[in-house]
Amino acid sequence: MGIQDTTFKDITPPIRWIHMDSPSHQELDIRLKALNVLLPPIGEGHTRAAFDRYPHFFYLRLFKLNPTGLETDELEIAAVHFVVTPHVMLSWSSDSTVAQDFAETRKKLLLHPALIQSSNHLAFYVADDLLEMAFPFFDYFNDKVAHIEHETLHDNHDTQIKEEIFRLKRIIMRVRRILGSERDVAYQLARYWSGEPSMDTIYAFELYDHVIRLSDSADTYREMMDTVLDIYLSSVSNRLNEIVKTLTIVTALFMPASVIAALYGMNFDHIPGADNPWGFHLVIGSVVLISIILLWIFKRRKWI
Repeated sequence: MGIQDTTFKDITPPIRWIHMDSPSHQELDIRLKALNVLLPPIGEGHTRAAFDRYPHFFYLRLFKLNPTGLETDELEIAAVHFVVTPHVMLSWSSDSTVAQDFAETRKKLLLHPALIQSSNHLAFYVADDLLEMAFPFFDYFNDKVAHIEHETLHDNHDTQIKEEIFRLKRIIMRVRRILGSERDVAYQLARYWSGEPSMDTIYAFELYDHVIRLSDSADTYREMMDTVLDIYLSSVSNRLNEIVKTLTIVTALFMPASVIAALYGMNFDHIPGADNPWGFHLVIGSVVLISIILLWIFKRRKWI
C-alpha cells in the first residue's frame, strides 16, 4: 500500500490531502477514525457514483475509465473514493494508476496553490481532473470505431467485425450508465451548494457541466455505434443481394441448355434431327447462341 500525504500550507487554514493506494480494511478504518468519520462498509464492486452528506463531512465516489479495457470483453473501471472534512480530504482506490494520475494533479496544485481555498475546492478540482481522464478512453474508443468503419466500408464481412461492434456497444452502454450516475451526483453537489453563492458553488457547477459534456460524448458514441451497426448490416445485405443476383444470372444463362437437354432426353422414337450427323453440333450451337443473346440482353438492361 502506498500513501501520498500533502499539506497545502499556503492556505489559511492549511488543507491536507491524503491518498491511499489499495489500502487494507484495517488501514482504512484507522484513517477514517482519525478523522472522526464513520462510514458503512464500502466494497469495490459498486458501478454507480455516490454522494452522501454527513454533519461534518461528505463522501463521494467517482470512477476512472481505463482505455486498456477496450481490449477485453469487460470495461475496466476504477472506483475512487473521497471523504472530505473541513480541513482534510482522504481519497483511496484499488487501482495503482489513480495514484500516478493524482501525483500529477498534486504537482499542479503545489505550483498554483491559489486554485484551492478550502477542502471543498480541493475535492472538486481533483474530481474534475479524474473526470478528464475519461478523454483518453473516448479517444481510444473513437480509433476503434474508425477502424471498424474502415473494415465495413471495404466489404469486410468477417464475423469478428460483427462481434467487435456488439462488444463496443455493450461497453459504451455501460459507460453511459456510469456517467449517468456521475451526472446525478454532480447535480446533487451543485444543488447542495447552490444556496450559498461562493466559490464552492462555482466549482460544483463547473464539475456538473464537465460531467454533462462527458455524458453527451457517450451518447454521441452510442449513436455512432448504432450507425456503424446499420452500415454493417446494410453492407452484408448488399453483398447477399449481389451473390443472389450473380447466381440468378448464371442460372438464366444455363436454363436454355437445361430445357433443350430435357426435351431431347425424352423417350420418343422420332426426335427431330436425331438422324442428322450434325444434329449434336446444331443443338450445342443453339444453346451457345441463346446464352449469348441472353447475356447481351442482361448487359443492355444493365442487370450486370
